[in-house]
Amino acid sequence: MEDIRPKPARWEELCHDIGLAVLLAQKVQFALAHYYACHQSVRARWTKIQVQEKIKYFLSKPMGVVVREVKEQTPLPDKLASQVDDFKTARDWLVHGFDEESTPFISRGEKIDYYISRMENISIQAKEIMVKLDAVGDELMREKGVDPEMVKRIAEEKRRKT
Repeated sequence: MEDIRPKPARWEELCHDIGLAVLLAQKVQFALAHYYACHQSVRARWTKIQVQEKIKYFLSKPMGVVVREVKEQTPLPDKLASQVDDFKTARDWLVHGFDEESTPFISRGEKIDYYISRMENISIQAKEIMVKLDAVGDELMREKGVDPEMVKRIAEEKRRKT
């Protein structure tokens, strides 16, 4: 079937960047769920079963659920908490508002660069948050006397075997 209209310039790049932004948003939710679980494991002495159940719960819910519970029960450093809030706003726009907002423009080949830039910014925010969450998680492990580098090596070895 033939396209009714030609694809706008940079169409493939926009589609790629949308997909990457959505994927990284899911990774942030995964990272927040695991941060929460690590925090509760260290500070509240949760069992492995409690941790696994909570992660499963968080990954079955909208991002707002994990963000709210992290804020209420396992607070992040202020700057990181603010970044998570800003990211959630951008992610919510992407998932819930982007299509309706952008379709009239994209269908005319307009604002492609603007939307590519927005997607790139969401991806950059996601990567920054995940790096910072990793550092906070490392500190939690050290608090419990666990070497985070050792844990990462073991996890990488297990990943390679699968």
